[in-house]
This record gives sequence, structure tokens and C-alpha cells, in this order.
Amino acid sequence: MVGYRKRSLPWWKYTVEASAPILPVPVSLLSGFLGAGKTTLLKRILEEAGDKKVAVVVNDVAAINVDANLVRGTRTLANNETLVELQNGCICCTLRTDLVKAIAELANERKFDAIVVESSGVSEPEQVAEMFTVKLGNADGKKSKFGSEGDRRGVSEAARALRGANTLDEVARLDTCVTVVDCAAFSGDLTTPKDLVERFGSREKGDGDANPGDDRSVGQLLMHQVEFANVILLNKCDLVTDAEAAAVEASLHALNPEAEVIRTKRSKVPLEKVLSTGLFSMQKVLDSPGWLQHMRNNKVTQTREYGISSFTYQSRTPFHPVRLFNFLNDHFLVCLDEEEDDEDDNEEEDQEMSEGVEETRHQEDEDGVEEEEQGKPPLVVRQQIVEEKMSRQHQNLGHILRSKGFVWLANRDDVSGSWSQAGTVLELGCGGPWMGLMPEDMLPEEGSDEREMIERDIAGPVLLDRRQELVFIGRDMNCDAIVAALEKCEVTRKEASDARAAAGDDKNGGRYLRKDEWKLKLDNLKMAPIGEDPFPLWPTLEEMDLRGEGGDGNDHAGQGHGHGH
Repeated sequence: MVGYRKRSLPWWKYTVEASAPILPVPVSLLSGFLGAGKTTLLKRILEEAGDKKVAVVVNDVAAINVDANLVRGTRTLANNETLVELQNGCICCTLRTDLVKAIAELANERKFDAIVVESSGVSEPEQVAEMFTVKLGNADGKKSKFGSEGDRRGVSEAARALRGANTLDEVARLDTCVTVVDCAAFSGDLTTPKDLVERFGSREKGDGDANPGDDRSVGQLLMHQVEFANVILLNKCDLVTDAEAAAVEASLHALNPEAEVIRTKRSKVPLEKVLSTGLFSMQKVLDSPGWLQHMRNNKVTQTREYGISSFTYQSRTPFHPVRLFNFLNDHFLVCLDEEEDDEDDNEEEDQEMSEGVEETRHQEDEDGVEEEEQGKPPLVVRQQIVEEKMSRQHQNLGHILRSKGFVWLANRDDVSGSWSQAGTVLELGCGGPWMGLMPEDMLPEEGSDEREMIERDIAGPVLLDRRQELVFIGRDMNCDAIVAALEKCEVTRKEASDARAAAGDDKNGGRYLRKDEWKLKLDNLKMAPIGEDPFPLWPTLEEMDLRGEGGDGNDHAGQGHGHGH
């Protein structure tokens, strides 16, 4: 008999025959774009599972779950497998409670050796992974990670499915994150100007995965899926030459050095590579992106055979906003994060764009679909713009696959800029306060590794940790040209002196300024030739309200600004 007076684990983790705890069921998460080969991989798992009992959770987000229909016809499904269908939503957003409930119920049946979850093509695996460790807690329907006021029923059902467990990983642990990449489409997806609806179809119209208004770029989504993976299946290698496959494989190794990259045809892979591998660790996978490893190691790497290289650009001088914007706009499609309530400030810009594309607004795109979204040029126009920018980038800088880090803009001394580029698209917005300006009690504990990393970034009492730190990963990159171009974007002493003089704070021409102090307080910096700062306003330290005591109610402090720590 099992003693019940003192329980270190919930009762359902014990069998009647013995008091040994039941181990959580391993879960494999399959990510990848529509058409990359996720469903084919799923069918292979079911067909080749043998005596292994596998449960499958399929999420297609379309009104009719085509993937579920395909898998249902698999020969062995009726024997050792169970299929759970999730429809009309994406498991990384609208179906969070459904997914938790489905996995928990399967795990608590205690008859499966593994659970496989096929996510939609627009899902970010990190968001799905977070669900395994978040405490459900608010089963009474209060606002939680799993839903809002309108999700009381879903939250309660998910909590009941956990049968007393606090988190999903107590009954089912995330074991392996597998990303399937279409080798033939990799380069095109990185450089396409299409938005997610144009690339994957609209869930609202019932012809695809994406939600209308989803402003993520295709390249950024692909990069998220590649960087958050333990195993990357480079599929459809039979559709390209061996040299092309090798070049894509080398790129994937550079983008995620910790992942195992396996070339496949028709998603054929040994099951031990994708089931019950024990590879997943949240901290390990968060540390796996190539850009982050290079930022921490600060070294140049190069794969000579395929021209893949990476390097870190560092500087302690702020960028001139106008020159930086012009450099970025010459070589990328630039997306600038803006405050939601700044619509009035953009009316003039919207009017100019409207006038510029009026003649082509109703022009049909490559698929014959008329452009519907107001204010955005038709796809054929955007494609032409991308081709021009990519041609300029390849000629001047080489092929930049990925760049990420943070920047310091002149006249914005309190907060950093968060820079993230994947293929064609470069996003730049507020990254949060510099760590040197944070209150002492909000910093990591003295003597910890995190604290030591922050202190190494401090360059004295004037600059603190303000700096440029950008990692570039690419193919046949001209590193010297990239560095030279960025150095030309830096503020000069003459510009700084003029700005201080205009503010009446030149201190006798700067003779009595402390070392590097000339780089600060450049609010009167001339913005020639356009006359104004091209970047949207970012919140000040006071507006960020770091201690949650008031402010504008927006959480600006933690918007992806990790400083590489």
C-alpha cells in the first residue's frame, strides 16, 4: 500500500503497486513553415513507431484541418497512436489552454511513450515552450498567462486536466524542439517582401495560417524557428544541388551552432533523432543563437569553403540618427517600432506614401490578387524595392543573413536601441535602459556571473555601458566595408561641439569636459539634411517607470534588451 499522510508529489504521480513517481511523458515539438515537411515527418513517425506508443497533437489553424485528415489515413494510427485535433487557432496564441489541456489529458492516460505536437507554420516555438513551465494557477478565470477575462472556461478546463499539478511539465516535459527547413525555399523566405498573410494565407479567410494584422516578417519568423531548435531537419535537399544544400547547411550551423542539422529527403530521419532525445533545456536553447554566442565570445569565425563568417562590431561613440537611418534604408527594409498613440505624428508620412502609390494601388500582384491594405504598396512594387536594396547590399557589404545587438543613438543617452535583422528586414526600436543607469537594487546580485558581465561592460563613470555592439553573420561578407560604413555613421567631435554650443553648454569649446563627455547630451544635434530625427521618440527613464510606481503604463524596460547577458 502507498502511504498518503505525507506526499511530496500529487497522488496521481504514484502507481498503486509502488511508490515510485511516474516520469513526465516526453514531448517533441515540430516547427517549420507550411510545405517544409512537418506533416510528412509526422506521418513517418507514426508509420515507423513500431512498438512505441505515440500520441499526436495536430494544429493547422485552418477552418478545415487538412493535416489531420492526411495523418488520419496512416496505416498504423489505429494501433498505438492517438490523434488530437486543434482547430481554428494557433497553438502559440489563441489555443494555449486547448494545447495544455490536450497534452495533460494524453499524459495522464499513462499509456504513451511520447507525444508529438505539430505547430502551425506561423508559430514561434519559444512561445509554445513557455507553456510547459508557466503556473496555471488562476483556474477561477482571472487574467493569466493562458488567457484573459474571456477565457475562464478554457483556463478552468486546463487546470482540471492537470489533476493537481501546478505546471504542464510536471506531467509532460518538452523533450525536443525540431524545426523543419525547406532547403529550396530558405534563401527566398529570408529575402521575401511578403507579409505573413501573403506568404501563408489568411486564417480569417480560411485559406491559411496567418492572422490579419500580424506584422512579423517572414524572415524574422524563420530566424526564430531556426534559433530555437535542438534539431534542424534541412529537408527537400533533393530539389537543390549538393553545393546549394551545403551552403544552406553551413548557414544554419552559423545561425544556431548548438543544433544538430540533418539533411533529409521527404523528411526521412531516424526516430531516435527526434523522439525522446533529452536535448531540450530552456536555458541552453535560449543561449544557442549564433549571434548571442559571438557577442559573448567576441571572435571572428569563418567557414572558408562556403564563405560563411561572423564578427562583432563594437564602438563607444553614438550613431548620428540621420546617417544611421540612411545607411540602413539603403540596404534593408527598415521597420521602426513606434508608440501606438503616435498616429497623428505619422499623418504626413502616410499621405506621402498614399500619393506615391495611388497609381499602383489597384495593380494586381504576382498571384493576381489585388492589393487591399491601404497605405502599403502592392507586392510587385515591394519586390522591386527589395531587389534594389539586396543588390546594393550584396555589392557593398556582401550577403548579411543575420545581425542583432543594440545601438546607442546620439541624443538618446538613457536608453539603448534594439537592432534585429533577418534577411531583408531590419527592425530597430527601444531596447530599454542602459544597465549602468539601473537602480542598484534592480541589478543582479553582487558577485554573480550576470553582475560580472554587466560590470565588464562599464567603461567608466561617464559612458557607463553605452556602446554599439552588433553581431553580423553572413556569406561572403565584406567585414571591412561594414565596419567602415558604421564608423561613418558615428557622431564627430565637430558635430558634438556645434550641438553643445547651440545648447549653450560648450564649456569653452569642450576643453573642460571629462574624457568622452563630449558624446553625451547632444539634444541640439543638427539633423541635416532632412531636418528632423528619423527615429520615433522613445520613452525616457521616468516614462519607463522601472519600479511600477506610475508612468505611462507601458512596459518599456524589458523589450528584448538583454545586452547579451
